[in-house]
Amino acid sequence: MAEEKRTGPSVIYLDVDDDIAAVRERLSRVEGWRVLIVVPRGCRALTSLLDLKLLARRARDLALEIALVTSNPTTRRLAREVGIPVFFSLKRGQKVKWRWKGGAVQGLPRREAPGSTAPRPTARPALGGRPRWWERVLAAFLLLAVISALLASAVLAIPSATVTLVPARKEVSTALQVVADPDVNELDYQKGQIPARLVKLQIEGRGQMPVTGTKDAPDERARGTVVFINLLNQPVTVPKGTVVSTSAGTIVRFTTVEDVTLPGVVGGTAGVEVEAVDPGPSGNVGVNLINRVEGPLSLRVRVTNPKPTEGGSVKQVGVVTAADKERLKASLLQKLQQEAHTLIEDRLQEGEFVPPESVVVDEVISETYDKFTGEEADVLNLDLRIQVSGTAINERDAKALALRALEAEVGEGFKLVPQSVHVQVGEIACVEGRKVSFGMRAFGLAVTKVDVGQVRAEVRGQPPEVARERLRQHLLLEEEPVVKIWPDWWRRAPWLPFRIDVVVQEREVSPQSR
Repeated sequence: MAEEKRTGPSVIYLDVDDDIAAVRERLSRVEGWRVLIVVPRGCRALTSLLDLKLLARRARDLALEIALVTSNPTTRRLAREVGIPVFFSLKRGQKVKWRWKGGAVQGLPRREAPGSTAPRPTARPALGGRPRWWERVLAAFLLLAVISALLASAVLAIPSATVTLVPARKEVSTALQVVADPDVNELDYQKGQIPARLVKLQIEGRGQMPVTGTKDAPDERARGTVVFINLLNQPVTVPKGTVVSTSAGTIVRFTTVEDVTLPGVVGGTAGVEVEAVDPGPSGNVGVNLINRVEGPLSLRVRVTNPKPTEGGSVKQVGVVTAADKERLKASLLQKLQQEAHTLIEDRLQEGEFVPPESVVVDEVISETYDKFTGEEADVLNLDLRIQVSGTAINERDAKALALRALEAEVGEGFKLVPQSVHVQVGEIACVEGRKVSFGMRAFGLAVTKVDVGQVRAEVRGQPPEVARERLRQHLLLEEEPVVKIWPDWWRRAPWLPFRIDVVVQEREVSPQSR
């Protein structure tokens, strides 16, 4: 057990194993006339009514005022019966100006601290004395105040009210033109611009197209009969494939189709069939125009054609033109652009889209045709490699732009119902360089704004019919407001705002697309 001097009451700290005798003994040695006794948890002293009465008697004998500091419920209850003040904490006991109701014994002076020159306080009535008249009046007044406070609390807290409102609604819509520009970094609501992203890639392909140009080309070879004349007195054999030709103008050459032997006399003759070397009508020659033999046989025989050669003809054949190349290139570019649009879509980020009109050819890396211009051909082939790019547009940015424009159409006193908003991306208006202009349309429902605090202020403390009239005057509603008060026999809405529940029923019906 220990003692501590303070500017306020003296303090006695009990030990767990202290008994009432030790407490009384320590009390007789304390300095000052006000004492706080700290009872630790588990201490069995002062846990009986007898111990506390003995302590109170000892304090009165010593003209001391005492108070206990303990959390033990038994000790606290018994101390109150005896009239000893009790505190939960030492700090509280030192701070509060407490007085012991038991007082000092009548006529017995209090002890003063050593060296004190202050007058001793007047002795108080003994514990259990009869209360004075003014104390009874004060107690009655306090009781009446408590009852009044309870009644006022009941009036304020018991009733409750539920206000149900159906705000008015209207359809709103807007249309706007949006420009997606890769050179823009952020949304510009005033100009209607949103940022975009360029997506580039290389793609190659092969195209084929029938040629459209035509020309005449040799077809069949001319045929006829020539007669060889022997210049010697011995037989001469003219072998198959011997070449004979004309000698005037354009030389036309023919070959024999079989062997032939001339009789062995000068002037002996023999006929044989010949065929023009080159196909076409150039092999159709007149009578006696074939008069020359090529090679060593020219010294041994002569030749002539008693009849004209016939059968040489022409046909129409395809030929590559410059226009064919241009058409094939344009067709293949269009095809590759369509394929590139699909490939670019695979590279898009979430929420992006690429208008097909924005996919353009940046550069032709290589183009190779399999035929030259003017060359005979039925089909022209082209191998092409190009670099393309497309403008990727973030649909979220476009919708944010449309939503801002739609909110501007709502009007004062209304708010937009988010679940009812629909945004549609329209057709592409034009593509200028990398900029893409397109239309957008947004529509939705707007409902009256309801300020719950204002509603509560309008109805608090009012009869239901007055509350409804006030709500009709201050709010634009689709249906009559409903004010229900509980209990039913209560005639006015509560005065406390938190006892008024406001229910706002918004009919979330989306407008039809127009």
